[in-house]
Amino acid sequence: KGLDQLNMDELAEHAEVSKGSLYLYFKNKTDLVLGICHKASCQLNEQTSKVLTENKTGLEMVKTVGENYLKFAKKSPHFYSAMRFLDSFKDTDQAQSSEYLTLCSDNREEGFRVMVRVIQIGMQDGSIDDSFDAQELALLLWATSHGVVNLAFMHESMGQMEFIDRLGISIERMLNGYMKLIGTGISPRGEKC
Repeated sequence: KGLDQLNMDELAEHAEVSKGSLYLYFKNKTDLVLGICHKASCQLNEQTSKVLTENKTGLEMVKTVGENYLKFAKKSPHFYSAMRFLDSFKDTDQAQSSEYLTLCSDNREEGFRVMVRVIQIGMQDGSIDDSFDAQELALLLWATSHGVVNLAFMHESMGQMEFIDRLGISIERMLNGYMKLIGTGISPRGEKC
């Protein structure tokens, strides 16, 4: 429905809790959506951090992080939508008083730190070109992968982006092409990811 159409009475009824109970945990509907975003970003960060324990090159870890992000969006579209809310977040008095806004921002930064570490590992093992600045590269990868995953999400979950179908490009082909482009671009020898 979107945040503007969200009704706390309907939500309490659907969740089979009293409206008073709902307000014990969330001050308002903005707080509620940010709470869902926090839970979603915790789950995504937990999944993303696991890549650091795998026996892979940094370049392979980059690919795994990207694949995990897409799987998360596909497997948990409601959580992914809540995370998208944070991207289009409007600064309001309600939001400023939400503890969840800070928690969501902290989670976003933690995910970014993992990506920086993955890139540093790749620079150390020689699978990622060390002429890049790790933080700048992580920011570029985050921004572009977010766009690609969002496009796939909108196409598959929301039935938008029909032009992709007209082009005859599957989501899998688009994602594989993106990973190939990234892998070739950040590899010191132009290797495929």
